[in-house]
Order: sequence, then structure tokens, then C-alpha cells
Amino acid sequence: MVHTWLVGLMRIHTILVPYDSGHRAARMGRGPLHLSKHGASDRLRAGGHEAVESVVESVVDVTTTFPTEVGTSFELYRSVASQVARAISDGAFPMVLAGNCGSSLGTVSGVRAATPNDTSDIGVIWLDAHGDFNTPETTATGFLDGTVLAALTGRGWHTLTASIPGFRPVSDAHVVLVGARDIDAGEEQLLTASRVMRVEAARMETDGARAALDLALTELVRRVSRVYLHIDLDVHDPSEAQANQYAVPGGLAAGTVRELVRVVAERFSVVAAALTAYDPSYDDRMLEVGLKLMEEIASSCLLRAAAGW
Repeated sequence: MVHTWLVGLMRIHTILVPYDSGHRAARMGRGPLHLSKHGASDRLRAGGHEAVESVVESVVDVTTTFPTEVGTSFELYRSVASQVARAISDGAFPMVLAGNCGSSLGTVSGVRAATPNDTSDIGVIWLDAHGDFNTPETTATGFLDGTVLAALTGRGWHTLTASIPGFRPVSDAHVVLVGARDIDAGEEQLLTASRVMRVEAARMETDGARAALDLALTELVRRVSRVYLHIDLDVHDPSEAQANQYAVPGGLAAGTVRELVRVVAERFSVVAAALTAYDPSYDDRMLEVGLKLMEEIASSCLLRAAAGW
């Protein structure tokens, strides 16, 4: 199949997942709807792209079934996988706007479900203020979202991840974690023992994205040609724009994040992208940061394809 973005048109399917910890339109679950309401698709169309939207909804009948955070979340991940796979099959680029980072389990699985004959692994470029590398055994908070990068690499939640169509663990050697600076002791032990490549926020700001990422991306490009780009918006420094209640100082400038998108798109085929964890009640400035970032992702991926890189 020839994807439409390979012939000069970026067709973007924006998939909204307006949930936080299984709760609809609460806290960070408001972010996807806020971006949509304030013209996310219109901004993409203004950039010359074709853009459509869909919303992932839980289908649990709350009149007969008591919803649970973990159960509802994994139900949503399964639906994300189906919508991502459908978008790719329709020749569209999946751009996921989600309340939680757990949508990544569905997004990467959906890419694999849509490309069953491609047995190569997928790389993951993961931007986040946090490691998200706890497991059910190490988490001290019980926050499901703090375990999802670990789960994506095969650490924990094995029965539930296996229920997601297309899921198989990503090798931790194919993960680049950028900007993480709020990591607890248990997470640090797991990350240190893993092969995850880490790029610190301070180096990104001092050296610039291109120089700071060069070593990690040079290593990654030897192993994979396609990547999933995951941007938890709290990777940004809150002095510029605060994404949510979990934001901590020492993050990236918005311009640095956009530069990272360009650098990654020069070296890899970006097969899907996500913006997550935006609570619009915190900082009005983050709306424009998120919209500009969506535009950058769309234009950079199209530029790479048009140049034949």
C-alpha cells in the first residue's frame, strides 16, 4: 500500500482519547477535547493537510457494570489500537491526543496490527518529565500511567497488554527517553538496568536538540527505521507553559521540542505520534504550544517523505 503522505499529501487522522485514569473529560482527560474545540484540525488543514477526527469512547454500560480504572483504561487502549490500525489502512497518519500516556500501548499495537508483514521492531522516542517506568510491583502511588513505558517494553501487565490487538513488547534498546527528570528510586533502578537510552533536558537546552540527540539517534537508526513519537506535554518547562499538576522545573523549551520533531523526522519514518497529559485548567499558554507542536509534526513528516529521505 502506498500511503497518501508519500505522494505529497499528509492525511492526518486525529484520534482523541479524552480520559484520565478511566474518567472521561476529567483532569488531563479534558486536554484532547480542548485542543479539538480550539481548532486543532483547522490548524492542520490551514497547513495544507487533510484532517479528520474521531473520539475513542468507553463502551462499558455503567448501569450494569461498575467501571474500574485499569479495566476501563485497557478497554480504551484496545479501541485506540483498532482506530490506529484503521487509520493506517486508510492511508492516514495517526496523531493521538490522549489524557494519559497509556494510549501508547494502543498506538504502537495499532501500527503493528496494520502492518502484520513488517516484522521489524518499532523505535520509541518518548518525551516526558517522568520515566513512566514503574511496574505494578514497584509503584508507590498506584498511578497506572506511571507504569506504561515499562509495560510497553514488556515489564508488567502481561495479561492485559496481551489483550490489545497487535501488541508485542518493544525492545528497551529501541527506546530513547528524553527530558525525564522526576524519577523515583524504584524507577531509577529499573531504568539503569535496562537498555533505554536517556537524553537529559539540561543537555537538550545547552547543546540543542540536534547535538544532544545525535549519539542516541545514531545508535537507534542502526536498529530501526520507523518510530513512534510520544510527547507528554509536561516535558516542557512549566515556566514557559505548564501542562498539568505533575509538571516539574528543568524541562524543555517549546522551541526545543519542535526542533526535536524535525531532527527525528530527518532520520526516521515517524509512523504515529501522540500528545498527552494536557490539563487545560493549569495554563492557557499550553494550548498554543500544543497546536504549534501538532503543526510541526505534520509538516516535518511530510517534508521527510517529499524529500525522499
